[in-house]
Amino acid sequence: MTELVFPALGRRPAGRAPMRGVLVRWLAADGSAVHVGDRLAEVRAAGGDVGWVRALATGTLWHQVRAGEVLSAGAVVGLID
Repeated sequence: MTELVFPALGRRPAGRAPMRGVLVRWLAADGSAVHVGDRLAEVRAAGGDVGWVRALATGTLWHQVRAGEVLSAGAVVGLID
């Protein structure tokens, strides 16, 4: 099982808590087949930076959070089995 985590977007000032942001939308459906490198979700940092969660493995995607959830960098957003 491969964990997909919310990426660290932008720069975090030293001594501050991890960056927070929102998972804007899933680009791949829960339970769908994915391949290494696929864009799976669009994310946005509190500062406005946009990024992507990409597949780190080939397999079946399982969402662990819903679109619109506010998350800290490093939070598990999905699993690939």
